[in-house]
Amino acid sequence: MKKIAYVLLFTLTVFISCKKEKNTPELETVVVQLTYPVGSSFTPTAGVDVKLTGKTASFDAKTDATGKATFNVPVDIYDISVSDKRQDPVNTFLSYVFNGLKNGVTVTNSWSATDVISIDLEQAQVSQVIIKELFVGGTPKDDGSGPFAFDKYLVLYNNSSTIANLNNMCIGMLSPYNAHATNGYFVNGVLTYESENWVPAVQGFWYFQQNIALQPGQQIVIALNNAVNNKLTHTKSINFDNAAYYATYDIQKFPMASYYPTPAASIPTSHYLKAEKYGSGNAWSISVNSPALIIFDVKGTTPSAFAADASLTDILSAAYTSKKVPVNWVVDGVEAYEMNNTNSKKRLVKSIDVGFINHINNQGYSIYRNVDEEATKAVSGNTDKLVYNYNFGTVAAGGTTDPSGIDAEASIKKGARIIYKDTNNSTADFHLRSQASLRN
Repeated sequence: MKKIAYVLLFTLTVFISCKKEKNTPELETVVVQLTYPVGSSFTPTAGVDVKLTGKTASFDAKTDATGKATFNVPVDIYDISVSDKRQDPVNTFLSYVFNGLKNGVTVTNSWSATDVISIDLEQAQVSQVIIKELFVGGTPKDDGSGPFAFDKYLVLYNNSSTIANLNNMCIGMLSPYNAHATNGYFVNGVLTYESENWVPAVQGFWYFQQNIALQPGQQIVIALNNAVNNKLTHTKSINFDNAAYYATYDIQKFPMASYYPTPAASIPTSHYLKAEKYGSGNAWSISVNSPALIIFDVKGTTPSAFAADASLTDILSAAYTSKKVPVNWVVDGVEAYEMNNTNSKKRLVKSIDVGFINHINNQGYSIYRNVDEEATKAVSGNTDKLVYNYNFGTVAAGGTTDPSGIDAEASIKKGARIIYKDTNNSTADFHLRSQASLRN
């Protein structure tokens, strides 16, 4: 009996061991080498975060002193992304970000550990003025009949330690309107205009009438539709009846009254942004589910002269007439994809934004920038003013949250000076907020 029992025990042990081995995925060693631009004063360094995102899981690793990051990952198809932020050693007001992205890297069982994936990094200067928040998705109506979609807004913020001047600052959106729409610029996995260093601002753009001196840590709110107190009709919506707010309102260029009723009387007419229009439509139709928005500063010209320059017009189709905005004019950008839409494609080039933020519309959610925890904690006097336990994330709905755990809006109310994360990577820089910050 003992012999039979031992045989049965041995057989069971072998079976369990084999079953465990069968269910344990084989790991492949993947090495990623970061390559910095030729002529850059910055070179590889240790500690840079690199991310591999597969179909079922994501993996993170840090570079060594030579700029190599090593992963042990299961067989899958991966997107590789990296952002490395550096301070200018001479002019401490300047900082730069190096972004890299490589899509569709297939790791198979035949992968060799000696195979090295090289990621060419794009260098970009980090901006003074950033997009702090973008709300475009609409607010649920009180009676539950659907969303109220005309309370869109944009918040710009001076993230630097010096005054920022908004003279000739423009607001545009990229073609096509939706990330999942057919994109004639996206050919064989590449944006055709990336090598030519421009991006297509579709239909028209907005600009400030005069220069605005934005103080460090100061923000400016721009109502993109219905610059009135929308809470009088929809209690979950936004009240734009505020003399400090601005509004996109140029009834000669975009006359659709349902988008642009006369702004609240408290908003001065000097706070109306002017429009330049070169495409079709009676309203500036920013996407409610997957916009790609930029702010740009025309250089050596004026907004009107830029719009009138026929040599800079690009007509992709009858529905998509755009202006070629030089990449070096772009101050900041954010790109959104519709949640779970697998047909989405990039519109912003890597030097502007290497990632994207997943967005859910109709729920009152906004695209909100993450706090740079290290930089914010380093601000003198901030320690006792920072509010933690942030609870406006959307992880439970399949969205995201601010990894710092800092409630930026509550901290600002206590007098804190917030420094927001700015790596030119929407995936790392933004999260989906469950309640637009201007809702109260």
